[in-house]
Amino acid sequence: MEDQADPTVRRERTTSHSRSSAPRVRLSCEACRQRKVKCDKLSPCTSCVRLGFVCVPVERARLPRGRTRKPPERAASSDKELADRVAKLEQLLRRVAAERDAGAAVEAAPSAGPSLGAGMEAELKTEHTFETRMADVEKWRDQNSQANTGPTMALSHRPRPSASYLGSSFWEDIMQQTSELRNVLDDRLEIEDEIRRPSDFGTSIIGSESSESASNSPQSYRGISITPQARRSLCEIYLRNVDPVFKLLHRPSLRAYLRDDQRYLDYEPDHQAPVTLSYAVYYAAVVTIDDAQCQLLFGLDKKTASTSLQAETEAALQKADFVTTNELTVLQAYVLSLLAARCQDQSRRVWTMSAMALRVGQALCLHMRDPPFEVNPFEQEMRRRCWQCIGLLDFSASLDRASEPMMQSAWLDSHPPSNINDEDIWFDMQVPIQEPPEGTFTDLTLTLIVAAAQSVARMIAYADFIELAVKEMSLRQQVLLDFQRNVTKLLSGCRPEMSAFQLYTKRTAATIYGWLQLGCLRPISRSRNFTPPTVQGDVLLSLAVDNLAKVQESYSDPNTAQWMWFGSLWVPWHGLAVALAELCVCKDPQAMAKHWPVIEQVYHRSSLTIADSQHGMLWKPLEKLMTQARAHKREMLGSTSPNEAAIRQIPLRVMPPPPLRSVPEEMPTPPAASYPLGLEPSLVTGQLDAGASMPPNVMLEPWPNVWDSMDLTGTGLQGSGDNLAWTNYENFIGDVYDSVDTMFLSR
Repeated sequence: MEDQADPTVRRERTTSHSRSSAPRVRLSCEACRQRKVKCDKLSPCTSCVRLGFVCVPVERARLPRGRTRKPPERAASSDKELADRVAKLEQLLRRVAAERDAGAAVEAAPSAGPSLGAGMEAELKTEHTFETRMADVEKWRDQNSQANTGPTMALSHRPRPSASYLGSSFWEDIMQQTSELRNVLDDRLEIEDEIRRPSDFGTSIIGSESSESASNSPQSYRGISITPQARRSLCEIYLRNVDPVFKLLHRPSLRAYLRDDQRYLDYEPDHQAPVTLSYAVYYAAVVTIDDAQCQLLFGLDKKTASTSLQAETEAALQKADFVTTNELTVLQAYVLSLLAARCQDQSRRVWTMSAMALRVGQALCLHMRDPPFEVNPFEQEMRRRCWQCIGLLDFSASLDRASEPMMQSAWLDSHPPSNINDEDIWFDMQVPIQEPPEGTFTDLTLTLIVAAAQSVARMIAYADFIELAVKEMSLRQQVLLDFQRNVTKLLSGCRPEMSAFQLYTKRTAATIYGWLQLGCLRPISRSRNFTPPTVQGDVLLSLAVDNLAKVQESYSDPNTAQWMWFGSLWVPWHGLAVALAELCVCKDPQAMAKHWPVIEQVYHRSSLTIADSQHGMLWKPLEKLMTQARAHKREMLGSTSPNEAAIRQIPLRVMPPPPLRSVPEEMPTPPAASYPLGLEPSLVTGQLDAGASMPPNVMLEPWPNVWDSMDLTGTGLQGSGDNLAWTNYENFIGDVYDSVDTMFLSR
């Protein structure tokens, strides 16, 4: 009873219980600690196994993190212990200094003569003492070595000049104090090392992985091991899966650096900038493959491998000081890391950190057509590519969160990249860049199409925030028609029946144009003074559902599956909302039955990839709209529908890219040893690959067109159904903005 009433006892019991229940963290083993060597903290550790020692692991409770973390209990006592040991060392040093001064005073007792000054007298005393001491030492050594019998002669007027200090307890005490001081410092370093360990960070720079979600195996603490073969394979994975759709780097320079072990551009071999870029490339490559390929590369699953590479990339970025860097290569690495994190992070982290890339880009004058310093044509092209990629991340992240982008259209339109192949430029070129003839499909064709699309989207999809929006419907239509003509010119040399990437490019262009038409009639931001024209029938519903179906079909097409990760950056919530708003007023049972399976499939997939998952600002309004559409469907088709069995049939993971049969001569194939996993380089340029198998009838449908069904002569919405569909969509956008506070919840 007394124990229960005593608060001190209860507190001690609570502390003891919390310590015992806390997760354990492993420190250096006893053998490594005694030998003063680094321990990898395995059980048994590598060092003990190699030397045949008995490994005795040392563990303690994990320290708290963040705001709840308190100073270790032993911190105060260890600080006092350190102070005591330092004081004792100082006392020992003062003692030896005093003994030396006393000895010098005794030796200097005889006077050098009254005629000498004080300074000269002290100088002669010191010189005489030193010479006399050395003479006595030599005399004693000679006598001691020559004496065969009898006692050893010793000097009567001086202490024996033996190594009395070397064997004294003074030095033993000094060594003991130093050793104990080292042990105290080692304990402190163990704690600080555990606190600073990258895998224990509560948050990261570019991703949402923390120590709780990462692997608890020792491998996650040691970092990932990238062999030369894995490095070359990751390079080719990046060049095949990432480089064609996210044109940030120069392919020949990157391949020469990572595959052929050559110097990157003009950097020194040990420069931090290319090292940082290499880790960002590895990280971006890993997020585009599946678990099976990660097991072949590293012997790890994809989550563990990507988390480890993310930590390595963050450490390299911090070492390169990416916040204040003047190196374009470091900024490129940071942009790549944001892209990779965007593929596996649904939180607002990338949305927030994209602002950092924008500001660093502005500091490097990337937003200027002609920077206030001299750059050669190659550097100018790389700067423009990087700026476009930052704009793409900005638009993608803002669209994912229904927020306005940061960049203006004029910043992107003033100096787009050149429509060229990577082989057309090189690092130290001094001649102007020459673009190929019109009608040539190049490495930058898709990049220029996406750049034009995001510029149009900024003008028509948002209200007056960063820049004035185009609000008049005739002008909005003209902007889209100009985009269509520009894209048609870029695709004039595209032959999708001969190349998988050209097929993907043409499909992507048609899908983008469909989304832009939807954005023209259904802006993604609240527009109080905007009233769209009347669209006859179910044309808008068909356009939205057809676009959603094209996205779904792309996931199951093995010819373009290697770039589907890029499509995952664009969650089609806008097209889904438009389709649901139209379905709520659909009066045609056949159209309802035809379109509903696609709606269910996209809705299910979006629930797994939408921003902040099912707790974000977009999902609740979508869920509300879906409830209305399902209620209307039950009224039209009854409680069940024969087409509902088709939902959730499309796989939810990115399919591994299929190997292509041949490689063009312009891209020489490295030795077979360079590809231990069968990850041959595929065709990622505009060159035609005759060996790649394409569908026999690959001719695409004509451009989607909603203009012919739109009534521009009226003053506004006329039909009751059209009015209700627009009202449904307006209510959805209103719900999104009303729930904007949910985006600031902790994730």
